[in-house]
Amino acid sequence: MPTLRCATWTACWRSWVPDAVNVLFVCTANSCRSQMAEAWARRLFPAHWRAASAGLLVYPISERTRAVMREVGLSLADHHPKSIDGLDLDAFDLVVTLSADAGRYLPELREPARHWRRPFTDPMGAVGTEQEMLDAFRTGRQRALAIVQEILGAFGGGSGAEPVSTSDDDGHN
Repeated sequence: MPTLRCATWTACWRSWVPDAVNVLFVCTANSCRSQMAEAWARRLFPAHWRAASAGLLVYPISERTRAVMREVGLSLADHHPKSIDGLDLDAFDLVVTLSADAGRYLPELREPARHWRRPFTDPMGAVGTEQEMLDAFRTGRQRALAIVQEILGAFGGGSGAEPVSTSDDDGHN
């Protein structure tokens, strides 16, 4: 079998990536980070791409998660928490873990390069005033958006289907 030689990792990746990309976002409880990423992906991915989310375990989706996503016009009304149990992880073109635990405990994929580790702070752990906690969720929302945009760039999907405004009417980001 010939050795694949490419100028960059992304060039090699693109040489074997399918036209339709199927992405799974995984975090610890599928109640915040992975739900945010799935919502952004559904909004920004090309129509023929697919996004899903799951957790190592499941908790109800946080009302703060729902609220900060509504601020940018994304509803989580049809979302519900799901577990990775029973999922064929190798059926996904890319599995993106958004928590250190998910990265650590995700079963190994047949092709480990399809596992991207992109952990970020869990907004569910925020403490302080209601405003401070909402700000932590907004920060998480922006991090999830950045990861989805990174995937779009790596897989040749552009920067998204439409411009994204991440400020709500009160000027929150």
